[in-house]
Amino acid sequence: MTESNDHTHEVAIVVVREREALIWHGLPPRTERVIPQRIIAPDAHRDHRHMRTSQAHHLHHADADDPKYFDEIASNLGDAERILLVGHGHGRSNLSHGFAKHVERHHRGVSERVIGEMNANLPALQDHEILDLARHWYAGYVKTT
Repeated sequence: MTESNDHTHEVAIVVVREREALIWHGLPPRTERVIPQRIIAPDAHRDHRHMRTSQAHHLHHADADDPKYFDEIASNLGDAERILLVGHGHGRSNLSHGFAKHVERHHRGVSERVIGEMNANLPALQDHEILDLARHWYAGYVKTT
């Protein structure tokens, strides 16, 4: 088992979830087990103040798509030449899509390196299965470029 901390790599696989983001710096071979870098999201219930539903709908609440969380993810992408985002869900619930929109506006250098977004059933997958899906997606990407 090796730690994923080499920032000189071709592709970064970034899984953005409500509670944490996982970053693999490079796509390891299937035979190698690599521990992803973990970035913990801010606790959405930390500042719980019994808000009304209307306040929550107008984003007056702590949320996993907090810009500080997205900024932290962006700052940990090193010098990856390519970035593949992996998310779960649709619309606002897909945090990888929210992250992509955030970096378009605030981290242009990161945004320019995003090669795609992949949607997966993250709650049902283990880390090695996520990497298998990413390998398959990336192999198709490489063939078309």
